[in-house]
Amino acid sequence: MILGRTCKRLLATAASVCIMNALPAYASTGTVYKRISGCDYFLVSSVQGYALLEWYGGPDPDVGDTVRGKFETYGMHSLLVNDDDDEDNTLKVWVEDYWLSREDALEKLVDKCDD
Repeated sequence: MILGRTCKRLLATAASVCIMNALPAYASTGTVYKRISGCDYFLVSSVQGYALLEWYGGPDPDVGDTVRGKFETYGMHSLLVNDDDDEDNTLKVWVEDYWLSREDALEKLVDKCDD
């Protein structure tokens, strides 16, 4: 009887560890919505709203590209483009703002690209 309870506890603990390790790190998925030629800023659309990002390296983002990563937190981040884990498809960005309405996002993008 004691052995049975001990085994159940060990199995429950092992299952919990496996589940915790299987959960993906926080990452958002979105689509490049708008890019103005000659400007390093662009917009990404997600279910939470729009994010204004500044391109710092990697492939030039194109409208329609899928991006995955932490673009809904401020700061410098690396994003995967088109869900490709290839290092050549890693986009370096500065997250200027996020969870914006479409109108606010477009206004901020125009303001950044007019400079």
